[in-house]
Formats: sequence, C-alpha cells, structure tokens
Amino acid sequence: MVGVHAGFVDTDLSAWTDAPKISAATVAELTVDALAHGRPEVLADEQSRAVKAALSEPVGAPPRP
Repeated sequence: MVGVHAGFVDTDLSAWTDAPKISAATVAELTVDALAHGRPEVLADEQSRAVKAALSEPVGAPPRP
C-alpha cells in the first residue's frame, strides 16, 4: 500500500483551474517507483511537500515561503 499525495493533476477533472498541475504520468511513475522501493508515501509535487512539512510546525506558525 502506498499513500499518494498530489495537488492538482493535469486531467479533465482539473481543467477548470489554471493552478500549477503535475502530469498524471509523473504521478504514476512516482507511485510505481515507491512501490518498487518499499516506500509508504509519495509526495508528488511541491504543494504536497509543503503541506506535509507544515504538519510538524507549531499551531499558528506563519506559512513557510
């Protein structure tokens, strides 16, 4: 089992926004690589990595740039 975390993925479901997107192929490649190497989690894009990092910050801490 692998937890896959991604912001907007470039699919029809995210066509409504101009926000930065990661390709579905990249998410798939990262996921297969995680499975092959026994990693339990994929943080597919910068937004997901920033959110994960913020989880360990004190409540009320200003966002990191």
